[in-house]
Amino acid sequence: MNSKVGEAHHESCYLLTEAPCKEASMFVPPQDAMSWCLQRAIPSDLDVGHEHIELLMTELERASWDGRDLFHVRMAVEEAVVNAIEHGNKRNSAKVVQLDFRVSPELCYIDIIDQGEGFDPSSLRDCTDEEFVDKPRGRGVMLIKELMSEAVYNEKGNRLTMIRKRNDPAFEIREEE
Repeated sequence: MNSKVGEAHHESCYLLTEAPCKEASMFVPPQDAMSWCLQRAIPSDLDVGHEHIELLMTELERASWDGRDLFHVRMAVEEAVVNAIEHGNKRNSAKVVQLDFRVSPELCYIDIIDQGEGFDPSSLRDCTDEEFVDKPRGRGVMLIKELMSEAVYNEKGNRLTMIRKRNDPAFEIREEE
């Protein structure tokens, strides 16, 4: 299989050395089983984060992903990268966000680690509650969990591992409801 590791390279990026998230019960696809992989540690800069999201989206399109699947991945990875930079690292230029993106024709694996203190996702308020519906923040984690096939935070809350299965039947059922 034609496996390449991150064609684009940012000056301040370097390869990851972090082990897979032990809290994630999901299958972590080996790099050689994927058609494209990118592993980078990027600065806490939203522009750099968006550049890497675009690399991921381009590779998903090359792997013939489209429609709802592309939209769901874009929304979830955008929320996750922005959260890592803004809330995790607090835009601290001395801190990095580690990205591990893997793409195949049937699976998208995303692992994002920030250097922040972490948080407890279960402590977040219910953004669908009437009291919080009009608040501008607090929807990202809920969106991520709704848009991805699987999404797991590590115990510390500074690492998010996500999988999106292409044409996942679980999303067809949700749309029918």
